[in-house]
Amino acid sequence: MPAVLVISALWIIFIIYFAGLKLQLRSLRRQLESRISAPVKKPLALEMQDNDLKAMTAALNQIFRQDEEFRQLQKRNENEYKDLITNISHDLRTPLTVLRGYLQLLERCETDDTGKKYLSVCFRHTDELEQRIRQFFEYSYLMNQEQEPQLKILNVTNLIANIMTDFIPMFEEKGLTMRLSPGAIYKGLAEEELLKRVMQNLLKNCLQYSVGEVVVSITKDTDMPVRLPHNHAPGDFICICVQNPIAEDSRLDPYKVFQRFYVERQERNQSTGLGLSIVKLLVEKMQGEVFAIRDENLLHIGFYLRIGF
Repeated sequence: MPAVLVISALWIIFIIYFAGLKLQLRSLRRQLESRISAPVKKPLALEMQDNDLKAMTAALNQIFRQDEEFRQLQKRNENEYKDLITNISHDLRTPLTVLRGYLQLLERCETDDTGKKYLSVCFRHTDELEQRIRQFFEYSYLMNQEQEPQLKILNVTNLIANIMTDFIPMFEEKGLTMRLSPGAIYKGLAEEELLKRVMQNLLKNCLQYSVGEVVVSITKDTDMPVRLPHNHAPGDFICICVQNPIAEDSRLDPYKVFQRFYVERQERNQSTGLGLSIVKLLVEKMQGEVFAIRDENLLHIGFYLRIGF
């Protein structure tokens, strides 16, 4: 009889311990889930004094502390980087304005043909430098812009067609052609000015690097052989894709084209490497995603927008 009582007591103690352990694990799970959305990340708390659970909780808290320190360091570095770009943009604009002013004064002076030729070269390089500084300034402004875009349903097909029309003279001057193959009218959620800047940057990219016909297509996301945006089902997005041929010996890496300051030695040596970075930044502000695919000498660069009903 005493043995039965001892065994029963042990079973009761085990059941209580197991139930307490399960409750504590459930509490830890709830704390972990709350950390996902909580603005302030609290350390995990443990009520049950179990050595293994205490060791696991201490290890998790140490990982969380290290992760938070790393994220804070990344945030500080990113803010310093933004400030650096902004300061560089401002610091370069003033002397460039002065330089352009003196060149204009020299242009009014009497000079021979050689002098005019040199002035023309100076003006050309000044224009290039001004364009690059403008891109730096635009990028720094967008990086520091915290205001959310005002998204609304837009006729994406018509807007893109109008932008392409504006670019026709520039394409003809380069001896290039382009065409739009929408197949239908598509609407998407976007901010008009941001979408215009995205398409302008993509077409400017084609002007600089394309060696043949540029094709702009607008389709449902299910019609494109491109990965869908993360955690979204087919049919949630429309896909805008700009296809242009590039030189066969180009070493352009499609996985890097959206990185800041990426410059491919042969194809992008006249670029700041910010044009497509700005595209990525603006598309993500509109809750979309960008992509780039290279199929031999064909480059597909585009983005997804949420579909508008």
